[in-house]
Amino acid sequence: MDSGRWLAALVDSSDDAIVGKSLDGVVTSWNAGATRVFGYTPNEAIGQSINFLSLPGDEAKMESLLETVRQGGRVDHFEASRRHKSGKEVAISLSLTPIFGNNGKIIGIAKIARDITERKALEESRGAEERRLRALSEKETTERAAASAERRFWDLIDSAPDAILQIGPSGEILVCNRAAKEMFGRTDKELEAIEIEAVVPEANRARHTDVRHRERAGKDPGTKPAIDLYGLHKDGTQFPVSVSFSRQGDGNGPNVTAVIRDITERKASEQRVRRLQESYMAELEARRKDAESSNTLKDEFISRASHELRTPLHTIIGFSDLLAEEVNGLLNPKQKKFLEHIQHDAEHLLGLIDDILDLNRGSAGALSLYTASLSLLDAVTEAVDSIRLHAKSRSVSLRKGDHLDVRVTADPMRLRQILYNLLNNAVKFTGAGSEVLVDATLEGDMVKITVSDTGIGIAPEECALIFQTFYQAGVKAAEPREGTGLGLAICRQLVEMQGGTIWVDSELYKGSQFHFTLPLSV
Repeated sequence: MDSGRWLAALVDSSDDAIVGKSLDGVVTSWNAGATRVFGYTPNEAIGQSINFLSLPGDEAKMESLLETVRQGGRVDHFEASRRHKSGKEVAISLSLTPIFGNNGKIIGIAKIARDITERKALEESRGAEERRLRALSEKETTERAAASAERRFWDLIDSAPDAILQIGPSGEILVCNRAAKEMFGRTDKELEAIEIEAVVPEANRARHTDVRHRERAGKDPGTKPAIDLYGLHKDGTQFPVSVSFSRQGDGNGPNVTAVIRDITERKASEQRVRRLQESYMAELEARRKDAESSNTLKDEFISRASHELRTPLHTIIGFSDLLAEEVNGLLNPKQKKFLEHIQHDAEHLLGLIDDILDLNRGSAGALSLYTASLSLLDAVTEAVDSIRLHAKSRSVSLRKGDHLDVRVTADPMRLRQILYNLLNNAVKFTGAGSEVLVDATLEGDMVKITVSDTGIGIAPEECALIFQTFYQAGVKAAEPREGTGLGLAICRQLVEMQGGTIWVDSELYKGSQFHFTLPLSV
């Protein structure tokens, strides 16, 4: 037998379908194995497009496989389904290889298709069995987990510090935990043989029954706010408890779960706190009355003392002024110097008395303000003029900014007092040859007035303290104090009474900027 016939006999005896195709997918050869696999004879198959075996929708995929082979590639063991002549589906394992001519070019495609229908059915059967076994295993695992979770749940309930009871529709106790048995001094069988009202003192039973029935009839499940009742021990002892009810429904109607906490210690603590509060309030009231009395006495003392002090001071100042006029004779230089000291110290003492009076009136709410629309420029000019000689004596120049021509709502006298205080401080703490500037800016419906200096500045930690009464920035205990520490406290009081705020921006040895705001006058 020659090799061609031997190869043809070998192909025809194969159980696999061996099919030759042209490059455009037309069947050119069809062996006996192909007839066994697909049911078509060679006469029926040869000359048809290979797509006559494809299922609907598979043509595009088949064309993609053919294109791979046309490009010289191979397709090995591609699993697909094809249509048998009888109409049934056949599962196949498909391999495609190119057929080369004598010139080395691809002239056709060889297709080998193995029927794997039985294998696929067996695999599916095994898969179904594996899935069934897996489902059984998962079910067992779930059941074991559920049983374990239930055990853990009941262990948790039984180890809870509060008593937990489940109460049936008629008030019967269905479930109780260990804390409930200890709280009421009964065994679980004793509790489950009685109704819930049996562990409530008779005086509280009506209220307890009403709450429980309302909870059973409620529409919303879940825990409701706790109420305070009394519990009854088996030995007859009564004790305060806090009870929370919640409703759960089942096939036999809604049940009620009660969580009960012994609050004996809490009630005792509340009584102790109440007694302390009553004692504290009584003491506080007594102290308030003492403080009111002390404040009244203080205000009266300050008022009388200031009057008694102001009268002789005015006399001293008046006679000093007369002496300074030298009407009754000239004074020598030494006498003039002594007279200047008398005048300066008398004026200083009078200012101190006025500051204390203002501070006291402000704290007591007795300081009166008379606000009006006024020119800020006029107020600043007056304050600058009043302190100009003092600034000149210290070689400090005063300058008004270019934005002061606005109107503000303020008390004219108190505004001048604020400006004078801030300007006086700026001159006091600014070295010779330096400048003090007063200017303003608009901020919405407020005017911000700023007094700037190039003096010694204020430490950051002191900026928040300098507006406190009697506080003096940068003054050590051993140093002599110039001033009383009341000026800035009075400024803050006056500014806030007129609806503004006051603050400072400063840096040591680089100067300070004192800002305060007042309402803009339309």
